[in-house]
Amino acid sequence: MSKLYIFGIGGTGARVLRSLTNLLATGVSLGKDIDTIVPIIIDPDTSNGDLTRTVSLMRLYQKIRANLTFDNRPEKKGYFHVGIDDMNTSFRLHLNNVANMKFADYIAYNRFANQGQADSNQALLSLLFSDKNLACPLDVGFKGNPNMGSVVLNDPKNKQALFSLLQHFQSEDQIFIISSIFGGTGAAGFPLLQKTFREAEKLNLPNSSAIANAAIGAVTVLPYFGLKEDKRSEINMETFISKTKAALKYYIGNLDVDNLYYISDFIKNRYENVEGATEQRNKAHFVELAAALAIVDFANAHVEHNRIQTNTSYREFAVRGDENPLTLNDLCSNTFSSIGRELISFYLFARFYMEHFNQTKDYAWAKTPQMKGTSYGDAFFSDLGQFVEQYRTQWLKEMSDNQRCFQPFDLFSNNDDVFDTIMHIEPKKTTMFGRILGKNLKGYPAIDTEVSDVSMKKLRGLDAYNYFMTIHEEAINNVIKKKYNI
Repeated sequence: MSKLYIFGIGGTGARVLRSLTNLLATGVSLGKDIDTIVPIIIDPDTSNGDLTRTVSLMRLYQKIRANLTFDNRPEKKGYFHVGIDDMNTSFRLHLNNVANMKFADYIAYNRFANQGQADSNQALLSLLFSDKNLACPLDVGFKGNPNMGSVVLNDPKNKQALFSLLQHFQSEDQIFIISSIFGGTGAAGFPLLQKTFREAEKLNLPNSSAIANAAIGAVTVLPYFGLKEDKRSEINMETFISKTKAALKYYIGNLDVDNLYYISDFIKNRYENVEGATEQRNKAHFVELAAALAIVDFANAHVEHNRIQTNTSYREFAVRGDENPLTLNDLCSNTFSSIGRELISFYLFARFYMEHFNQTKDYAWAKTPQMKGTSYGDAFFSDLGQFVEQYRTQWLKEMSDNQRCFQPFDLFSNNDDVFDTIMHIEPKKTTMFGRILGKNLKGYPAIDTEVSDVSMKKLRGLDAYNYFMTIHEEAINNVIKKKYNI
C-alpha cells in the first residue's frame, strides 16, 4: 500500500483538508492502493484560525483511528479506515525565519543602504515591493501578495525542510497540492512546490528519483468568496480576478503535473476582511468540499507519471444545475456514487450516537463477549462523540449556512423519523406487514433492530471498539439500502 502526500497551501489549503478529513471519516475511499495520507500545511501564519481548527480535527481523527483496525473486518474498510500520518510534523512545514520578522528584514532590504543613501539594489527592491510589502510582518502570512510569497517559499532553507518531510517517500507514493490562485501564499507556493519536486534529483537525496518521478495532482481554487471592504486591510477583493488571470497566464507552460483540477463558483458571500491570525476562521464552503473531491478522484485514478512527456489531464467540477441550496440530488452521478451513501451513513451515525446511543447500552449487542467490561466513558467514545458532533453541528451546518448553500440534511429537525431528514430523498414507507414483523421500522428503532441482527453474526477477532464500529456502521448501511436503495 502507498501514501498520498497532500500539501495544503495557505488558508484555502487548510480548509480543503478539513473537508477531506470529514470525508475520510465517513468512509470515502481513496482507492485500493492508498491507505494513508500525509497532510502538510504550508502557511507562515501559524495562528491562522482555519489552520489550527484543521490541525485539531486531524489530530482527533488520528486518536480515533489509532484504536481501529480493518484487517478482521468483513469489507476491510469503513468509517476512519484511511490512516492520517503527520510524519512528526504537527501537520505543518515550518518556514525559516518568519516569526517576528518583517519582509524587509527577511530580504535584508537595509543591507543595501550606503551611508544613509539607497544604492541601485535597494532601489530595485523598492520597485518590486511596496512600502506596505516591506513593512509587512511575515507571521501573519503574505496578505494576498504572491510576489512576497514566492521569495519566502523559494528560500533554500525552506526547500531543505520540505525534503526532510519526504525522507520516507517511496516509488509508489504520490503527491497532491492544494492552493488558491487569488491570494498570496497559494498562488506563489503551487508552481514553486511542483517545480521543486520535479527537480529533486539536483539535491542528490537518497529518494530523489522517487520524488521527481512521482505522480503529482493539484487543485487550484479560483475565487469563490469575497471580502467586505475595509480600507485598513491590505487585502482587496477587487484584485482577485486580475491575480487569477495573471497566475493562469503564468501556469501555461510552467507546470509539470499529471492531473490539474480547477474549482470555482460565482461569488455569493463576502466574509469579514481579516488579514490573518486567529480571527481568520471562515465557514466551511461547498467549493472546499468539491476541491477535496479532486483529491479523491486523483487517488482513485491510478495515475502514473510519464517522465519523457507529461500529458496533463485538466479537470473541472460541476453540479446538475445552478441551484441554491444544493442537495445530494444536485450532485452528478459520479460524485454521488463517490460520497453520497457515505455522507448519509455518517450523518445518521452522528445523530444516532448523539441522540439515541445512551438508550441502547443495555441492549443485547452491549452484552456480547466483545463488549464485556467496556467503559463508555473512556477516551475513545468521548473522542468519537466530539468528532461526530463537529461533523453535524459545525462542518455540515457551516456549509448549509454559507453561500452557495449545500444542504443535504435537515440537521436539527425534531422529526420523529430521522430518515425523513435527508433532503429531497424520500425513504420507503413502512408497510403494515413490516411493522408486524418488526422490520423496516421508523427512526432509530430501525437501526436498533438491524444492530441486533448484525451483532448475532460471528464477528471474530474484533475488540470492543472495532466490534462497536462494525456492527453500527453495517447496520446503518443495511438500513440505508432498505430505505433508499442506495
